[in-house]
Amino acid sequence: MSRKVHGAVGSTLNPNESLQKILAEVEPRYVLQPGVEELLLDMASDFVASVTEASGRLAKHRRSNHVEGKDVQLVLDKNYGISVAAKKKLHVLAQKTKPAKTSVHAHRVALKRKVLAALQTHRKKAKRH
Repeated sequence: MSRKVHGAVGSTLNPNESLQKILAEVEPRYVLQPGVEELLLDMASDFVASVTEASGRLAKHRRSNHVEGKDVQLVLDKNYGISVAAKKKLHVLAQKTKPAKTSVHAHRVALKRKVLAALQTHRKKAKRH
C-alpha cells in the first residue's frame, strides 16, 4: 500500500521516506520497520481527519464556509492539549481567573458563614421544642 502526500510546494512525497528521514535526523542507527511505518501513517491520518472534522464543525458553528486557523488552533488546544506557537494567537481561550481575595472579602465570607451556622443551630433547637 503506497501512500502519497502532497507537500507544501506541490510535489509528491512518499511519507515512508519522510518518516525515515526524520528518524535518521534524530537517531541515524535506527530504522522503522514496515509495520511501524504503516501504524504511524494510520495514526497521523486519523489525527488529521479528526482535527479537520472538528475544525469544520467549529467553522459551521460560526456560520462560516471556511475553516480558519483559529478553528484548528482551538481544536488542538481543547481536544489534544497542543498549543500552536504562532506570532499572533489566532484564538485566545478565555481563562477563568478567580478574583484575588482581599481581607475585606475574606472577613465578609467568614461573617456570612457564622450567621448561617447560627441560623441552622437556632432552627435545630426550634424543631426540638
